Amino acid sequence: MPSEMSTRSIPWGMRNGKQVELFELRANSGATLQVCTYGATLVSWKVPDRQGKLGDVLLGFDDLASYEKHTTYIGCVVGRVASRISGGKFRLGGEVFTLPQNNGTACHHGGPVGFNKHVWDVLDCTSNSVRLQHVSPHLDQGFPGKLRIVVKYEIVDTSDGGNALAFHFSAAVDRPTVVNLTNHLYFNLAGVGPEMKKKLYDHSVSIAADTFVPVDKDSLPLSELRSVGDTPLDFRASTRIGERVDQEDPQLQNCRGIDHNMVLRDVAGQPPGQCGGTRCLGVEARRRDGRFTRTRTPDASATEPTSGRRLDMFTTEPAVHFYTGNWLGAEPLGKYDVPIEERSGFCFETQHLTDSPNQPSFPSVVLEPGKTWETSTVFWLTTDRKSIAKACGGCFSWL
Repeated sequence: MPSEMSTRSIPWGMRNGKQVELFELRANSGATLQVCTYGATLVSWKVPDRQGKLGDVLLGFDDLASYEKHTTYIGCVVGRVASRISGGKFRLGGEVFTLPQNNGTACHHGGPVGFNKHVWDVLDCTSNSVRLQHVSPHLDQGFPGKLRIVVKYEIVDTSDGGNALAFHFSAAVDRPTVVNLTNHLYFNLAGVGPEMKKKLYDHSVSIAADTFVPVDKDSLPLSELRSVGDTPLDFRASTRIGERVDQEDPQLQNCRGIDHNMVLRDVAGQPPGQCGGTRCLGVEARRRDGRFTRTRTPDASATEPTSGRRLDMFTTEPAVHFYTGNWLGAEPLGKYDVPIEERSGFCFETQHLTDSPNQPSFPSVVLEPGKTWETSTVFWLTTDRKSIAKACGGCFSWL
């Protein structure tokens, strides 16, 4: 680890003989983000509600042992390929690669020992950011190529008085491989506490997606895109999760709720690099103060009425996997000894489409040597606290 660090970290236990650390990053506004090196996990994000009171909006646990025990990828990086690869195999360059099948007959989230099961190395950090690295060897979980992955997490003040959680991935490989990286963080904007399932149903969600990837009973794609029109997956207008998630619909029955790739609309502007992200991010840092500013409308949004919190999502990825936590409930006790029940939180997993290595019509997830896989996602948090214009010699202040 570098000897000069400008933010605080604490030892958080050992994993396979390697020290696990917990970092606390802080925005100027006072919001905080905790990052654990085991699984490059986002442990907590404490942000204000409409009264200005800080609350944690990420599901998670109070100790390393619980993160090691849980099985639903809470807050961690998943890879080498997020989501499912059908049959646990794919063909690349004329060769078939066989992967472990850890979700029925599919390889799920990189296999049973994916990136979430490793302690990542710290490259550097500041008061509001940290960069972590993991090196995946050739044929790790069956995937070809030695892959070096770097993720940068940061918490940044925004131009409208809110704050943002951002993650940026880059990856390089020494031979052709497939890559699809994301963080599997679970949100509940009401804050971690009792009645999270009830409050999740009151969240309203909108997603800028006209099509989705339909799946079979094993959550594998049907090799087509389908219009969201006249389906429970139509979130083009803001809609309560509770109004949709339990409808009698074959797609929801296949997944016990919402668990689907939503294909995001094209946006103007250039993608971030040679490969990876396919769209312009829509968020930039201002030169004079580093605050984030928007350059377009968000790709998805969620609001929660009791807290007044609003979450806007921006991504360079072609899709967001909207998941309503249908398989939660078999976990260790969550933070503050509150059970993590089924549908306690929702996920906006920004990624390429599920089973892309076997679906030639989907955007490619192939990474070649000499190229860098780059992708970014920003979660922008504000509240509906009202501003009161106060006369002050021609200026206005926030009360």
